[in-house]
Amino acid sequence: PFIEGLKTPDIMDKMIEGEIKALLNMGEDITHIHSNQNKIEKAMQNLELIIVNEVANSSIAKRADILFGVKSGYEKEGVYINAERRLHLSTPLTNCDMPDDWEVYAGISKYLGKDFGYKSSKDVWNEVRGVAKERFAGASYERLKENSLKGLQWPIHAKDTPRLHIKRFKTSSGKATFRYKRYFLRGELEEKLGSRVDNGFWLSSGRNIVHYNNAAQTLLCEKLSKRESEDIILASSEDREFFKSTKVELVSKYGRSAPLNIKFTNFFKKGKLFVTFHHYKSKINYLFGDECDELTKTAAFKAIKVYVEFCEE
Repeated sequence: PFIEGLKTPDIMDKMIEGEIKALLNMGEDITHIHSNQNKIEKAMQNLELIIVNEVANSSIAKRADILFGVKSGYEKEGVYINAERRLHLSTPLTNCDMPDDWEVYAGISKYLGKDFGYKSSKDVWNEVRGVAKERFAGASYERLKENSLKGLQWPIHAKDTPRLHIKRFKTSSGKATFRYKRYFLRGELEEKLGSRVDNGFWLSSGRNIVHYNNAAQTLLCEKLSKRESEDIILASSEDREFFKSTKVELVSKYGRSAPLNIKFTNFFKKGKLFVTFHHYKSKINYLFGDECDELTKTAAFKAIKVYVEFCEE
């Protein structure tokens, strides 16, 4: 039977409750890039064992009881699937004698008494093709190699399916189900359209062009590291008079950031702030809580009310 796994916020809850006592973490710097880091910190401290697969010395790697160095995406063969339903078979750009992620897990499983018999990433993918045959049955390594430039879109059988629905939907009736979700005001819009007055700022977080997510790999590049060596707050030029110092800490109802420098810009409206979260020491994700999409549990990184505390220069 199909069993749906827990999403990240639920996993953290189970760690805190003591139901999950060990974590096997693959390429996800959960102690840096996820929201509600106060909660995650509490959850991590409640674990008895942390095993990590990583390619760089990230914050989660530094906490590992057992750390496996593995191949990067540029050094291994495997199938990638994007949100367009498109599959690509990656091929190594360079040779590497580190293990692939599947080799680590196969080794752990074999040590614990279960040998899955995998000899290559192709063996792993062929099992996926069998389990999810309605989507991937025809997506052999050979066909993916033949279509390496454009990829293939699932469902893939004799042919792939660039257009998923033609004339009818893939349901028993041929019709789609429409579900109405009532709109309601919340967050910044609720405040701006209401009568409540608040002197705080609305903060959004995001990336810059130089670094990616936790910057564990891009910070290893000297030129990139020098170009963007810290997270900074971007504030509206209209708010310049408010800021008594160019270095502040941001405080939300969940937590606070480290001291951060401010840069003023004309690209933001009054009352808005933006900050990147690439550097662990900045503690940006300590500002965010568990607010999330009700279905996917995707965190609300793009809107949190914060207040400013000035630092001595």
